[in-house]
Amino acid sequence: MTAAGPALFRQTLLVLAGALILSHLAGFFAVVLLPPTDSRATRFSGIARQLADSACERRVPGLEQTPRLEVSRNNGAPEVPGKLSSDALFDSQLARVLGVPESSVRFAWAQGSDIRLGRPVDLKVNERKGRLEETVFLGELLFARQWPDYWCVYSISPPPLFNHWKMRITLVLLISLAALLPLAWWFARRLSRPIHDFARAADAIGRDEQAPLLEEQGPEEMRIAARALNAMQARIQEQLRERGAMIAAIAHDLRTPLSRIAFRVEAASPQISDSVQRDVEQMNAMITATLEFAKEGQDASGDQIIDLNHLLQSMVQDEQGMGHNVGITPNARPVPVLGNDVQLNRLFQNLIDNARYFGGSAQVSLSERDGSAVVVIADRGPGINTAQIEEMFRPFTRGEPSRNRKTGGMGLGLSITRAIARRHGGEIHLSNRTGGGLLVTVTLPVVS
Repeated sequence: MTAAGPALFRQTLLVLAGALILSHLAGFFAVVLLPPTDSRATRFSGIARQLADSACERRVPGLEQTPRLEVSRNNGAPEVPGKLSSDALFDSQLARVLGVPESSVRFAWAQGSDIRLGRPVDLKVNERKGRLEETVFLGELLFARQWPDYWCVYSISPPPLFNHWKMRITLVLLISLAALLPLAWWFARRLSRPIHDFARAADAIGRDEQAPLLEEQGPEEMRIAARALNAMQARIQEQLRERGAMIAAIAHDLRTPLSRIAFRVEAASPQISDSVQRDVEQMNAMITATLEFAKEGQDASGDQIIDLNHLLQSMVQDEQGMGHNVGITPNARPVPVLGNDVQLNRLFQNLIDNARYFGGSAQVSLSERDGSAVVVIADRGPGINTAQIEEMFRPFTRGEPSRNRKTGGMGLGLSITRAIARRHGGEIHLSNRTGGGLLVTVTLPVVS
């Protein structure tokens, strides 16, 4: 039964639309629904009204909502900080509106914080009418007026680095992030899971053509790809069955005439008989090896959890009992793997035999790394040309001339070991050993 899902295009479109809606809702909540922030702008007309008020401590309309405004009384004129700018035009406008000499007013502002609106504003201050060019100031300010007994000084401190609007924008971003992260996580997981399953299934087929079929689920595109992969796997399995049947038929057809030849040649002279018998035995051995290669690693029946540590130690003990130079560096604890003990025994026996034949000795080590059991079999033989390493896994391929048919068999040993390793979800690699010799590394997945 397949689990149908919407197409990737439709899912992506819906997620993007949902993300945009959530972002706009977060902005709407922070900007529209929350209370307005205090105005941080100071108008030039408000400054004029403030300077016209004789009550030095009182704030007039236009500046009553400015929390950064400080008021003080000085005996003399205030000193204008060097970081503030002044302009005689502003001083003359204030003096004219207030009806005082220009020497009786002071005005300075943070350079670059003024926004000149370019429009006049008519004011009525203490029954006096006047006109100012309206300007908005956003930063630090200093303005003062001289009264008969003191100077009334007003100062507006610079805005904080993290002001209300910045806080509000940050709030919008945090709300949007909090709203979008779960959606992004869900979408990424939903989108990547079928792709991950597809990749694992494709890798499993590359290792074992009898791997379970991939479940057709997820988006439409992934279901189509899974269906195509399953069909490809079925074709591969059918071709392998046909190959096995063909090899079995060829073996049967070849062994029958070989048996007749062996029977008839017994009547020939011993010189001819011995020569032909050796050829017949060699052909029978080749047929047997070919049949074993065709079927090895294909049967998954009889799989069980096996302690790889115990299996290797038992094999090494048997080799040592026969006087062979084979040693082991075992793991300190059991290493469980799922597999067929007969096939795994043959895999490692082939590798140990190769190490003994071509290196005179074999040293086996077992470790665990990243969820895999790593078995290394080392020898001190002649090694292998690096360019020929991958070729050594091809059927009927032998290494250097010293590895002849007498010691190297039919050239199927490494092909069979790779087939067994891959059937168990593992892999086998060859590399030359520092100081001479060969390292054969087998990795198998550990059962958790």
